[in-house]
Amino acid sequence: MPDDPAAVPDPGSVSVIVTVLDDPRLERTLDSLAGQRRPPVEVLIDDGGDSPTIRAICDRFAARDPRFRRLAAPGTIAESRNVALAVARGEFIAFLDTDEVAPPDWLARLLEPFSDPTVGFVGGPTPAIPGTCHGPVAKYYDAYLRRFYDRVAQRYPHALPMGNSAWRARALRQVGGLDLSLAGIGNEDLELALRTVRAGWKGRYVPTAPVGHDFSDVSARSLFRKQRLYSRGGYVIWRRYGATYEATPTRVLPFAVLPAVAVVGLVLLPFPAIRWLGAALVGVGLLGLALLAVGLWVQGVREDARYPGYRYRAVEIWRRWATILGAFEGWTLGTRRAGPSAAPTRAPDRSLAGKP
Repeated sequence: MPDDPAAVPDPGSVSVIVTVLDDPRLERTLDSLAGQRRPPVEVLIDDGGDSPTIRAICDRFAARDPRFRRLAAPGTIAESRNVALAVARGEFIAFLDTDEVAPPDWLARLLEPFSDPTVGFVGGPTPAIPGTCHGPVAKYYDAYLRRFYDRVAQRYPHALPMGNSAWRARALRQVGGLDLSLAGIGNEDLELALRTVRAGWKGRYVPTAPVGHDFSDVSARSLFRKQRLYSRGGYVIWRRYGATYEATPTRVLPFAVLPAVAVVGLVLLPFPAIRWLGAALVGVGLLGLALLAVGLWVQGVREDARYPGYRYRAVEIWRRWATILGAFEGWTLGTRRAGPSAAPTRAPDRSLAGKP
C-alpha cells in the first residue's frame, strides 16, 4: 500500500515482503526470489533487527538488483509487516519467510487464482526441504503440516499461514492490514484472513505453489512455543469472531483430562488415609496417556505412507499440551472488544516501535 493513496499500481505487478530477524538463511531465500520466472516489481526485506550480517546480505542483493530493498522495521512481526505494507507498490503483495525457499515458478503459480476478481488472498503449502527434518518431532510436524494442507486448507483457506501467501493490495487496504492489538499475542495472519473474508473477499488454497521449508530448527521446545502462541492468539480470535478450525474442546479434552487425573493423584499421595486413591489416580492418568500414545501411533502408522513421519503421531500429545496452555493464556487476556488496528498509510516513527 504505497505512501500516496492515489497511486495506482501497475496491473499484475507483485511486491514480495520477506520478514527477517537476525536469520542468515535470508540469503538463500533472496536467491530463490531472484530466479523467479514471474519477477516481482520489488522485494522488500522487512528487517526487525539490526544485524551487520543481515545488512551485508541486503547490501549485496541491492547492489546487484535495485528491486531488493531493506526496510528498518523493528517491532513485532505484525508491526514490521505493516511497515512494509505501507510502502509496497504492487497490485499484489506476497509473503515469504526466511526459512523458506521458493522454486522458480512459485510466484507465477501462486498468483493464478487472482484471475477471479473476487479472490482477496491465496496461499500454498510449505513442505520440508529434504534433509532438514532431524528427529521425530520435526518429522512429525512436517507430516502434520502436509496433512493439514491436504485436509484443512482446502476447506478453510483462512487458516493458511502468511509465509507463502499472496494478497490483493486493494483487499489489504480495505481491511486495514494486520491488527496491532494482536501484536505479541499471535495468529495475526489468521485474524487478517478472517477479516478479509468477512469484508466479502474469497481465499484460495494453491497446492501447485509450494515453497520448501527449512525444518532444521524444529525441536520439541520450538514446536511447543510455536503452538502455544498460535493457540493463544487463536483463542482471542475465537472470542472475537466465533471462528476456529482445529482446537475444539472435544479434540483437546483427552489431552487435558488424563494428565489432570495424574496430577490430582500426586497431590493426594502425601496423605496416608487417601494415599491409595492418589496412587490409583496416578496409575489411571499414566496408563491413559500410554494408551493414548499407542492409539495415536497406530493411527499415524496407517497414514505414514502418504505422510512420512506421521508414525510419530504421539508427539501430538506434546503439541496439544501447548494448545491447552496457549488457550488458557488467551483466556486470561480476556475478550478484546476494540476493533482492529489499521495498517499505517505511512511508515511509523520507528523510535516508538517496541522490540520483538
